[in-house]
This record gives sequence, C-alpha cells and structure tokens, in this order.
Amino acid sequence: MEKFEAKLNKERELYRELFINSEKTFKELLKKLKSSFSCNKCNTCCKIRYSQLPPEEIFKLATDKNDEIAKCYMQLFLPYGAQEEFKYSRVSKIDVDYNNKQAKNVDDNKYEPYVAKILLKHENPVYFYYCKYLNSKNICASKDKRSFCKGFPNSISTILPESCSFKDWQKLVLNKIENEIEPEINLKTKEILDCKNRFKCARTGTCCKLASSEFSYEQLKQKAANNDNYARQFTEIFIPYKNFREARNIFPEYVDFLTQKTEKNKTINFYYCKHLTGENVCPIYEARPQICRDFPDNPLALFPPTCSYNAWKEETIVAAYILHTMTLIYDFYKEKINNSL
Repeated sequence: MEKFEAKLNKERELYRELFINSEKTFKELLKKLKSSFSCNKCNTCCKIRYSQLPPEEIFKLATDKNDEIAKCYMQLFLPYGAQEEFKYSRVSKIDVDYNNKQAKNVDDNKYEPYVAKILLKHENPVYFYYCKYLNSKNICASKDKRSFCKGFPNSISTILPESCSFKDWQKLVLNKIENEIEPEINLKTKEILDCKNRFKCARTGTCCKLASSEFSYEQLKQKAANNDNYARQFTEIFIPYKNFREARNIFPEYVDFLTQKTEKNKTINFYYCKHLTGENVCPIYEARPQICRDFPDNPLALFPPTCSYNAWKEETIVAAYILHTMTLIYDFYKEKINNSL
C-alpha cells in the first residue's frame, strides 16, 4: 500500500506542476495574441461596465482583501441608480432592478443592446457601473490613464459590445484552439496510444479478475439497455462478485488502494470476466470485445504493479499529463469564450 501511495503522491505533484505550467503558457499566448489588437475608442466599456458584485461587496474586497481591481472600481466607477452623494461603503446598497433599468436607458446600441446581452448570459444578478471621468462628449476627462483602463478587457471571457475591437481577439483565440491546438492534442494523444503497441500483456489476469466501475451491475445493465455501447460490452463478459471480500481476496493490496482512492461520495464495484480460465488464458481472445482490445486506453489510469503496461505508463506519463492539462484548460476557456460571444 505504501508503494502505491508514494507513486500516487509523486504523480499528483507532477500533475500539479504541469497544470500550472500549461495554464501559464496559455495565458502568455492570450497576451501575445491580444497585443495585435488595440482599443477603437468606442468608450462603451467606460459607459457600461458590469460586475456580479454590488457596491458594498466591491468595498469589502478593496478594504478587507486589498484587491486591486476592486480599488480601481471604487476610484473610477459609480453604479447606475446611485444618488449624487453616493460613496462606497459596507452599507452602500443599490437596487439591482433600478440599476439595470438605468443602464438599459444609457445603452444606445439599438440592434444588439449590450446590457440586455449581458443580463441574458447571467443567471445571477448583475450590476452596471459607469466611469465618473467620462464627460458629455463621450471623452475621458481623466489625465491619468490607469493600467486598469489600458488593460481592458483583462479576461478573454469578458462579454464585449459588438463595437469593441477586442471581440476579434476572442474569435482569434477560439479559432486557434479549435483549428490548431485541438488537432495537435489529438495527434499527440494518438501517438501515445500507438506507443502502447510496443508493449505486450503479461497475462497476469488482474484486469480480467478485477475490472472496476463506479456503477453497479444493475446500473450498467440499464445503460446497456439505453444503447450505451461500453456498458453493453462490459455486461456481456463481466460478472459482479458476490461481495467485496470475494474481490479483495484476489489482490488485497490493489483492491484496498483503489477503494481508498475512490471519492467519499462514490462507490467502487468489482467484476470478473466469466470467460477467463484458471491459467489466465482468454478462450475468446480472437473474438474478444473492443473494450478488451483497447485496454488499457489511458496511461493515467491506476495499473496494478504486476501489469506490464506500467512500462508504457512510465514512458508516456509526462506527455499524457501535459495533454490532459491542456485539454482541461482549453475546453474551459473555449466554453467561456463561446458564452461571451
């Protein structure tokens, strides 16, 4: 058990480091691509700035957490619907409905109202603010061009007005993810899977004797009935053990390890192949289902120590983790960008 634990901790540290590096690389890419665009001075971001935080929460962030963005909001922006003597404080309440109504009245985009678009994309309340330095001629009267303004938008997922030139930045990033990065990830993933062909099964029988799933046999049968191809193949050859003890007797250390690493609110169920012989020989090997032919299909899975594919795992784990972190990061931002457009 200690060897399993030490190995898992080492992998966790590796994954954490690679995730941080992947996110850093992506943010550097965002910054580089953004540098090709510049503000077209439509000033909509000065006239209509949105946040899900009411004024009193912005005040708390600025004073209690020393948050720089919150500080800039307090220095530059006032909420719509506020009285002339308004000051940020812990009790500076603003009626959100009146705030939204006032912002809509200022929004001059008749074809695709900016305020309405923002509200449509948020389930929770949104508050609108305006820059107190924007004069009647729609020109910034402040002599100090703050980095907060120069850096807008500071997030690729900011919902921008149609007139903003940085919408093309968002579209460029999305295009790069879908047409350059994702195909490269898929290609590298295929290379890792192809690399597995250089290794051969040692026929320990562990994967046949201790197939595991978070789903019970009844749940898998129901999935199979609902045309889940994986569940159909699984239930055709695997049978559940009568009880946990029976499964544990096969490989106590491995079963205990998998059980302990399962999330607290989930269970793990063990199964065995009904075809496997006592000599760990598969009598249906040539006609075995695809799930058996593909196994193992992920070098990041937890293999038993006797599995010969541990060598494949060791050889490819760094590349596999990098691709995994990249997939998570790019999928996350792709969803955010799509939601903002």
